[in-house]
Order: sequence, then structure tokens, then C-alpha cells
Amino acid sequence: MPNLNSILPPFSVPTDWDSVSKLYPIQSDSIWLNFCGISPISTYAKETMADFFDEYSRYGIFAPRYSEPKIKEHIRQKIAEILACEPHNIGLVHNTSEGMNLYSQSISLPKGSRILIIENEYPSNVYPWEHWQKKGVKIDFVPVGKTPEEFLGNLENEFRKEKVSLLSISPVHWCFGMPFNMEKISKICKSYEALLVVDGSQSVGHVTSEFVKWEVDFAVFAAWKWLLGPLGMGVVYISDKVPKDFEIIFKGAGSVKNDSNYLPYRSERKPPADQFEHSTANFNDWVYFLASLHMLSEIGFSKVKNRIYEVADKISLRLKALGFTLDSDFYPDLKSGIIGVNGFANGKPFVPEEIFAFLKQKKIYSAVRLGRLRLAPHIPVTESHIDKLESELKEYLNL
Repeated sequence: MPNLNSILPPFSVPTDWDSVSKLYPIQSDSIWLNFCGISPISTYAKETMADFFDEYSRYGIFAPRYSEPKIKEHIRQKIAEILACEPHNIGLVHNTSEGMNLYSQSISLPKGSRILIIENEYPSNVYPWEHWQKKGVKIDFVPVGKTPEEFLGNLENEFRKEKVSLLSISPVHWCFGMPFNMEKISKICKSYEALLVVDGSQSVGHVTSEFVKWEVDFAVFAAWKWLLGPLGMGVVYISDKVPKDFEIIFKGAGSVKNDSNYLPYRSERKPPADQFEHSTANFNDWVYFLASLHMLSEIGFSKVKNRIYEVADKISLRLKALGFTLDSDFYPDLKSGIIGVNGFANGKPFVPEEIFAFLKQKKIYSAVRLGRLRLAPHIPVTESHIDKLESELKEYLNL
């Protein structure tokens, strides 16, 4: 396979984190702290798109460097590197809901069994399962609790009740960043012979995601969060354990083998992961996504992950010094890039919507989720941004 440097524009790895931050113009006069929501575009991805459009304008679909098979295979290679799996386990979709729905509608679950989902889960990991209720499969929600250990206890209690056929879970809670012990969760699922499905939008690119080791049957995640990719693109992972006759419920022009030969019509399906791309994809997004993955890979996926934790830890320490309480106070030894601010240590009224609005006026962008102020930094956030955040919060607190 051609080296990425022969396909994409050259990327010079920045020598320090301040230089990384300059790849994101939004950070020059603002502070983006909602990377687990939607990530802004980097100058490198922007330049890559300009390069692609220039070549495409001259060669159309015969663009020599930006051919669809080449770009797709490089994306799969990069994702496989992150997930410690094989490229053939990876497919490309538009978003988490699409991937989750396609899988949910294409599997069989026994009538009278249950699907477990964590309480207050993101809708894209809830709505795709609701059709099973009409087919005699119940959906139950597992209380999260205040610590990963408490959650494990709650989960085991649920498994001991009626038959569980499937658990669909996010390894990191999207509202306040609690990381779950996926190795232990995997063992519980295996001992009860339940399918393990993962919504990895808040974990992949942020926490170690070992789907093969965890014996995950299926996973899907958004590209536009911790992987800094385009809005409207997602990735699926499907295990080699999937039955050989697995077929996506929908069949499109791209579902069958040798799909570039339109006639005669065909019945033989592509391998499982490829079936999720059942028709023409948004190739522009593929190029954008590959540029972001290349940038992260050149900086170093492990280095990126550690920097996210470093910045999140520094922000957390400043917040606690200002008198805020955090969800992570209950699990201080675990790492997460999502910070859930849930109150004041002195017990005074905490109104996250008010703090969110105040910070937004100061061009500091966060989110409010489940009664928390949610902050989610990434590598474009620097120490000077942390200083600015602290300064503005002091003004809010009249300190």
C-alpha cells in the first residue's frame, strides 16, 4: 500500500503543544472545550480538502492520489491500529445511529430475553433497540451509580435476574466521563452468553479500546469527536465471530460482491463490515477523516491520549481549587478526558446553565449534560487556555 505521505499533503509534526493548538484557528481567540461533542476542523484537514478538490476538479473520479479504494483502505488501517484489530473488521457509516440500527435490525434475539443499556444513555444507543420491544424482547436500564465498581455491582444484579441476550454500552459515560471496566464487563457478558455491543463515540481515540480483547461483537462510533474527524461520518467494528451468513437487513448497490459490475444482479454479499456501506458514501468526508487520522498518527495516538489526560487533570485541579466538585472525585485514580462539574464543595446552589452561558459570552465553549457543566479538552487546549478558563471562572465567582 502506498505511504500516506505520497497521497496526502505533507504534515510536519509540531514541536510543542502550543504549535499543535495553532493548527486549530478557533483556539486563537476562543477556547473549545467540547471535543466530545463536535470537534472543529484543523488547518491540516482544511488544506488536505483543498488539495483533494483541486485534484478532483482536474481528474474527477480518476484523481490519481485520491482514489476511493486507496483512501478507504488507509482509513481502515489507521482505525485497526487504534483498535488493535484487523482492517477487515472495519466498515464506514454516516453516524452511530445508522450503524447501530443496521446491526440491531440484522441480528436475532430470543423472545422473552432482555437488552440492557446504561441509564441516561445517549439516544443513538437506545432508539435503535426499541423495535425489539414489539418482538417480545424487553429493554432494561442499569443504574450507573457513583463509581465504576458500583456500576459493576448493579450490572451483575441485572444479569442475575431474567435472561439477558445483549448489553449495549458506552465505555465512557457521555454526560460526565465515568470510565467503565470493560474487561470485567466483557467477562460478565461471556459468562451469561450475552452479546456485547459498544457505542464507542466517547471512548475511541480517548481511552484504550481493545474490542478484540474485550470480545466485543459489534461497535460503532462517530468520527467527529475524539478522532477529530468530519461531522456526519462514523465507523463500525464487527467481530470475526459473526455468523458467516450475516446479512444487513438493507441491500443496496454496494452490498454485493463485484458491485462495480451492475448487471447481472447479484445475491452474494460482501464481507460483514463492507455490507454497512450499502451504497455511495460521502467521499469528501473520507478524505477529511483520513487527514485527521494521519495527523493524530504522526503526533502519536498514545501521546495524544496522554496529553488529553494531562490537560483534563490540570483543568480538574483548577476547578477543585475554585471550590467546584467533580464526578471524578469518586474515582480519582481513573483517567478520562470528560470532566463533569456537578456542584460546589460548600453546598451553594449550582446552576450549570448559568455558568455555560457566562463562559460562552467569553468565547469558552462547553456543554450542559445531566445537571453538570461538561468540559472535554483535546490536544488543541494549552496551558494558556487553562489559565484563561480559571480567570473567567474567578470573575464568575467574584473571586
